Amino acid sequence: MRLLRQHLALASVVLACAAACLAQSPGAPNVIQFYMPDGSMPRANLRFTLTRDDGRVETLFTDSKGKYSMTRDLVQAVGYTVYVEGDRQSYDSTTYSFRILRVNDSSYYSVFLRALKSPPVPRAGVVDAAALDANVPEAARAAYEEGMGLVVKGQAEAGIESLKRAVSLYPQYLRALNDLGVVYLQLNRLDEAADAFTRALKVNSRFSYARLNLGVALNRQGRHAEAAQLLGRLFKENPTLGGARVSYADALYDAGQLAEAGKVLRSGLDDILLKDGEKADLHYRLGRVLSREEKFEDAISELRRALALQPTAYNAHLLLGGDLLRLNRLPEAERALLRAYELGGGDAAHAQLMLGQLYFTQKRYDLALRAFEQYLADAPAAQNAPQIREVVAKLKVTPPKQ
Repeated sequence: MRLLRQHLALASVVLACAAACLAQSPGAPNVIQFYMPDGSMPRANLRFTLTRDDGRVETLFTDSKGKYSMTRDLVQAVGYTVYVEGDRQSYDSTTYSFRILRVNDSSYYSVFLRALKSPPVPRAGVVDAAALDANVPEAARAAYEEGMGLVVKGQAEAGIESLKRAVSLYPQYLRALNDLGVVYLQLNRLDEAADAFTRALKVNSRFSYARLNLGVALNRQGRHAEAAQLLGRLFKENPTLGGARVSYADALYDAGQLAEAGKVLRSGLDDILLKDGEKADLHYRLGRVLSREEKFEDAISELRRALALQPTAYNAHLLLGGDLLRLNRLPEAERALLRAYELGGGDAAHAQLMLGQLYFTQKRYDLALRAFEQYLADAPAAQNAPQIREVVAKLKVTPPKQ
């Protein structure tokens, strides 16, 4: 039991869950096609976020005509929300939701960008990359578009070389510098990402997206206090910037500033314009903060609120099951953990680890053994895998008496 308890650090477990690629049947891809407000196709790559209602969030790029073909690992029978930040020149910020009912089917989703409601009015502290791209030489623009097209096709290394060429042709190319950093960020090349964002900010220190992305990169580098300071300034200046609140709260959380992280998340819940998925994400993150503060009853309440809005978010079920297990509410914990694994599969491998602990506590050793074996099958390279293998071996050789 002592060995098992050593690995029941629930907040760390949830954060450590690695994204696994789930195999899908071959076939034509699901396609998201963006259109301008007048029905025409975009004339350049668009950057957008795609949020799955199981909690997965990706920053993605279309091709030069606004088309994005969904990769197999993204396709699940769940709901999706697309968000495009407005360019303040030709379209407004746009949100579009859809649901995939059958993973083997192929569908085409049309997203019409919203028309601007009024002439653009720059906000204090915000610089739009589109407004700074007017003087980009044609050769640099062509290299940028070529690079983004290659990234969309999955040829990231070739795309990076084209983006670097665009920057070499025009060192003040703000959009190219920022998007080069985003590609590095997606590849987890954090030093190179931070360098690209820093170079963008040397071109214009007020460019909000490079500031946001640099904060994310710093936080992923483990420079949590520095990230929190940078993101805090950005959030104060521009609290409505997409992603600023959550990124700031994440940096505070990782820096151990839990009370402040909770305040930032709670302030967002007052926004009546939030979509259900956005509100569910805030409740989940607040639940995570409360769990780390060992305020488990409050954490459970927040996680239940998240699941009321987004019932298929496996990460919320996973953390809920862990908190219920901490309070020895074993039947509820079992239901939550089984549901987490049902929804997340290998992505929710730690549900099986905690189920093993739960069944061991209940002296249901056959179920404990099965759960631990499933955990090892899903996460064979986990840091605690050697210890769990020892437990499995002992249960097989000399199982405790029922």
